[in-house]
Amino acid sequence: MDVRRRLLSIIIIIMISFTGSCKKVEKERIVLPPTSVLTARSTWGVVKSNFLRLRERPSKQAHVLIGMPKGIVVEILSKTEIAETIDKETAFWYRINFDGLFGWVFGAYIEVFNQKNKAEEFSRDL
Repeated sequence: MDVRRRLLSIIIIIMISFTGSCKKVEKERIVLPPTSVLTARSTWGVVKSNFLRLRERPSKQAHVLIGMPKGIVVEILSKTEIAETIDKETAFWYRINFDGLFGWVFGAYIEVFNQKNKAEEFSRDL
């Protein structure tokens, strides 16, 4: 019985020493200054050719990821700084998002809009 008491006493002492040495860590509170609401502005494009190739890079020689049919509405993310002439058409290359697939299209084959509803309206009229 004496051994059990000593063992129990040792366990209690160890538990008390661990709980006593643990410090409560308070979460750091971060206070941010008030800011104005940020707005994201997107540009939209509508495919106006029968089969527009979405490419990996802004080049006619780049690998084709997918072909897009006429009337598809895409989000335009950026464009090249310099226009290029392909098949007697001069335009910029546009980097687009097509249902989560990102790539480049030649701008001569899309109609560009600042509002999505205008792009969708144009698409319906094609």
